[in-house]
Amino acid sequence: MDYLGNKTYREDMEAIMAHTPGFARLRGKKILVLGATGLIGAVLTDCLLYANAAHAMGIRVYAASRHKEQLERRFGEADGKSLHFMETDVTGLKSPGAFDYIIHGAGYGHPGAFMEQPAEVLLSNVVGVWKVLKAAGESGRCRVLYLSSGEAGQEVDHLQTRACYPMGKKTAETLCLCHHKEYGTDVVIARPCHTFGPWVRREDNRATAQFLAAAAAGRDIEMYSAGSQVRSFSYVADCVSGLLSVLVLGESAKVYGIACGEACSVREFAGYCAAAGGCRVTTHLPDAGERAQISPIKDQIMENGALKGLGWSPCYTIEGGIVRTVRMMREENGG
Repeated sequence: MDYLGNKTYREDMEAIMAHTPGFARLRGKKILVLGATGLIGAVLTDCLLYANAAHAMGIRVYAASRHKEQLERRFGEADGKSLHFMETDVTGLKSPGAFDYIIHGAGYGHPGAFMEQPAEVLLSNVVGVWKVLKAAGESGRCRVLYLSSGEAGQEVDHLQTRACYPMGKKTAETLCLCHHKEYGTDVVIARPCHTFGPWVRREDNRATAQFLAAAAAGRDIEMYSAGSQVRSFSYVADCVSGLLSVLVLGESAKVYGIACGEACSVREFAGYCAAAGGCRVTTHLPDAGERAQISPIKDQIMENGALKGLGWSPCYTIEGGIVRTVRMMREENGG
């Protein structure tokens, strides 16, 4: 699908550029995006491609994923000028050549993987970051942006399998700081909060993705918990503008929270989705497998003072982002 052919989505691209202080510094740069087919990576890649098409930025984008067919399905054909494809697993990343920026957003980010492949989830974070940092050193003057997680800032029981994700992120952050101190690697760390938006992949079983898919289809939203946990949520366009702000202006070896400054309960988020989709929210008792995927963290409120200190500000509210997401998902399906 030609996502950038969607008018609402193009408005998001313009909003990202307008809300990224220092965006002009990306002109003519060579940028590797690892995890380019994930929610955040895909929108970030689209923004760079849109900047080329609409504003002649001359950015050379190298989109990387484990499967080339996923890249082709998401972005169409690579033109060999603005857009190049790289088929690679981040844990097996070889020296990719010289880049100005490497954005590392690859990994397993959906709860199903935490239960089914916990060892791979943990190792993909730690080994993947090591490979990226090593590649950056071989690339010369290259800055790395590591996409961590808000869960990295929370206390968790490391003796639970579900801890594979936050403990992997915590260790990866420490590795970034150690690599900076020992080798002088220019690396910045971003912790996105719970991020939502359109064009999510079918295998994404996060609750927010399922709520939005149901709302777009006009189906009742099914909740398998009370939804009392409070989370910082950000629409993906605000997340991407925050990430790009950190990429070009962030201080090396510093951690930045990526959040719009709003928070709500999971139940409230589901209610916003239902209102946008004209449907209801129903609650069910979770089975053992569903309970195991629920984050043990009760409240996760992300602080964004360091990000705002770069001159960044959000563009959308949680509710406004949900309305835009449902609209685009319906347009994608011909609704």
